[in-house]
Amino acid sequence: MEEDVDNTEEESNPFIVPGPTISIPPPSHLPALVSVLPTLSRPTVVILDGFDLFAQHARQSLLYCLLDTVQSCKVGVGNNGLAVVGITTRIDTINLLEKRVKSRFSGRMIRTAPPSDLLFWIHLSRRLLSTPVDDSSEWDTLWKFAVHTFLEDRRVVDTIKDTFALTRDVRMLKQMLVSNHLCMLDGE
Repeated sequence: MEEDVDNTEEESNPFIVPGPTISIPPPSHLPALVSVLPTLSRPTVVILDGFDLFAQHARQSLLYCLLDTVQSCKVGVGNNGLAVVGITTRIDTINLLEKRVKSRFSGRMIRTAPPSDLLFWIHLSRRLLSTPVDDSSEWDTLWKFAVHTFLEDRRVVDTIKDTFALTRDVRMLKQMLVSNHLCMLDGE
């Protein structure tokens, strides 16, 4: 009976936007999918998270096929464009690529770094907790005041400092802010 109640709450939740479900095909179907990418009706961006793991794979055939398809696909009549974005934390990933794969790689890289000072980390915390609201309602004013008060609390600042000293991972900051914010509301 409780399971039925939980399911109805999820179905009536206005914040859950139902979207199309995508089932991931087996790896043997990936070359066929790569060949279909240029024929799609919209521009396509393929994101490879853990790009270094793809580069460490034997023969790198998936990377070769994907980058070769990107190189041969030109935006224009009948083609909508195709881009591949590889994300990695390894600096030397390009050196792991075979010569034939590297020749298909455009060489464009964007390197990012974590925040370098504590002040930026605190400003980032404020931005993560603040949500832009179109109107200047009373709720918006109260929320901004609550965020300001929360980030001025000595315990919160100490926690942010400790976290900054250990890691500069923004995902960790987000997780910490949600859990600390809830603890502060509970009065712990």
